[in-house]
Order: sequence, then C-alpha cells, then structure tokens
Amino acid sequence: LAAVLAVEQLEDEGKQGTPEWEAAARHALHLQRQQDLADARLALAQAERRLAQLRAADSPNATQIQQAEMALTQARDALGRAEAAIGMPLTTEYRRRASERYPATSSGRRLALARWIASPENPLTARVAVNHIWLRHFGQAIVPTPADFGRNGAPPSHPQLLDWLAAKFMAMGWRMKPLHRLIVTSRAYRMASTPDPRNLARDPDNRYLWRMAPRRLEAEAIRDNVLYVCGQLDLQMGGPEIDQNQGLTVKRRSLYFRIAPEKEMLFLALFDGPNPLECYARRPTVVPQQALALANSELALTQARLLARRLAREHGDDPTAFVRAAFLRVLARPAKPAEVRECVAYLARQTERLRAGEPPPSGFATDPADGSRPSADPALRARESLVLVLLNHHDFVTIR
Repeated sequence: LAAVLAVEQLEDEGKQGTPEWEAAARHALHLQRQQDLADARLALAQAERRLAQLRAADSPNATQIQQAEMALTQARDALGRAEAAIGMPLTTEYRRRASERYPATSSGRRLALARWIASPENPLTARVAVNHIWLRHFGQAIVPTPADFGRNGAPPSHPQLLDWLAAKFMAMGWRMKPLHRLIVTSRAYRMASTPDPRNLARDPDNRYLWRMAPRRLEAEAIRDNVLYVCGQLDLQMGGPEIDQNQGLTVKRRSLYFRIAPEKEMLFLALFDGPNPLECYARRPTVVPQQALALANSELALTQARLLARRLAREHGDDPTAFVRAAFLRVLARPAKPAEVRECVAYLARQTERLRAGEPPPSGFATDPADGSRPSADPALRARESLVLVLLNHHDFVTIR
C-alpha cells in the first residue's frame, strides 16, 4: 500500500511518465506480485487443510468435499499464475487501489442537491442570503431573526423588499459583489444618521429606514482601525493562521488570527468578537473593560505614540493644525470649533504639567517592545495623550 501511495503522490504532483514515477511504479508492481504469491500460497494451504478436514470427518458430506476439491483446484491455478508472474519483466502497469480517491464517475446526488438549493423555484436560499447581507450593511436584518428564518421566527419588516432583492440576487447569477454594490449605492444606505425629531417621534425604531442607524464597529474592525489610522496595518493577503496571543504586537488583519472556543484573542473578545459556534447576528455590548482596553492596551498606546509623532513631523509646532489633522485621521471628520479650542487648551495645560517635573512612565507592563516609549519631550508627550483620547472617542468605534 505504501508503494502504491507513493506512485499516486507522484501522479498528483504531475510527474507521471518521469523516470522517478516509472521506477516507483515498477517497484509497486514487484511488491504486488510478491503479495499475490504469498496470498496464493496461503490460499492453497487453507484449501488443502479444509479438504483434509472434510475427508476425515465421521460422516463425510459428498457435496462439501466436491466444493472443497474445486476450491483446491482454483487455489493451485492461482498459485501457478502468481509464480509465473514473478518471473515476468516488470512494467509500470501496477494495480491501482480498489477504491480510488477520485472516482471516475459520480452518482450526481450532491450536484442534484446543490441545484435544488440554488434553484430559482426555491427562493428560500436567496432570501436567507440577502437577509444576512442586509444585516451586515445596516446592522438590522429585514427578518430580525436570521437564526430562525421561517414561520417560527419574526416576520420581515419589508417583505416586498426582501422578495425583490432575492429575485435580483438570483437574476445576477448569485453574485454577491453586484448585490453589495446595489445596496451601498442605494438611497436608504446613504441616508444621514442625524435624527429628525418628527421622524423620531413617529418611527423611533427606524423601521422605515428614514436614517442610517449608528452602530458599533465589529471587534475585528476596531482593532484593524487602530492600526490603519496610524499607518501600521499590514495589508498582506493570505498565509497561515496566527497565534491569537500575538494580536497586540503582530500587525496583520484580525481575520488571520486563530479563533476557537478555547483560543480567542482577548482584545476581540472584549469587543464582542465572532462566536466560533455560530455565524448569525452578533450581540454588541458596552462595558467598561472596552474603554480600558483602548486606553491601556499595548496596541493602543503604541499606535497613539507613533501617530502623534508622525503628525507632529507633518505639522510642526502648530497645535491647532495638529488637532485638526488628528481629528481627520482618527475620527474621519473635521473637528468642531469648540473641540479645537478644548484640545488646544488641553495640550497647553498638559505640556506645562509635564514640564513641571512629572517624568515619563517607564518599566510598566504596557511599555511596547518596539521602542516607542512615551516621549521625553513634554509637548510631544501631551500630543501622544491627545491621540490616545481620540482613539477612545465614541466616534472612533461607531459607524454613522
């Protein structure tokens, strides 16, 4: 078996017909002939013993003896063929395994099942898929119970919209990219999140999609966003999974880190990361540990310091320009005049406080290993603190 597997491995690698494959095939045939000879000798011995036992019985059965004699004759013929094969020249015509890994023919049952699932006459599949895609874009599914899509679940908020999107999805060849484009370019998706008091009074749950409901970023997006706004996110695609314990130091995107019920990155778990046991809707929470993670983790501290130094190099000693650039970079929106005044005043107060003699912290557990310790320059260290505050801003973890 090992010899046959070796030949099949060479065939899988596209080496059939090479000298290496021919040698392996001849070796496999040689071992198979030896195995056939050993099996024939064993079968002959068993046939002889069986016939002897029947003839020595107290009341011999003529029919059984006749059958045993025929089996003995067949065993002798098989032994003769095996002995003759041993002396024949070796070729590459080895005997393949009885059960091929890739059968030459298929029953077609799985293909039939797939066609039934994706049949235009079975719109349930398209409706479920569209409901999940809508959930990812709007934070609320058309059918509020995606894990129980059917009569036992909640009814759809917009049944006609669900049917129309499902029909479009099937008409587009079940391609998700056009469906994503259709949704994100729609007027409903591009609505502002600003609440209107009159609409809020009539439809507080936003059932009729009169605005974009603000929602929290997913855990992976929060971690990746910390790295991205600071210019540190590694956009390399593919590769093996990464140990979850390296999540605060390795700059790859969060989807490449190992996740299992017993192997989950703590940072992602704090922000309601994916549940390895289900893939329906996430249940976001707001707990104090999340703020502590963004304020004290090695990831946030390191990236805040790196971004502050980068912006300081770009904008020099102008605190107003620094504040405006930090808001645009971290929160993706301009700073309001009141925010600019408050942040500039904070930078001045914090700089004076640091100049008064408070040394930069060092030697504690969250000191990063890449050398980006707190700056010894009071003005720059104050800017590092401001960037860290912006990373803890509500707008940083909210989609509006």
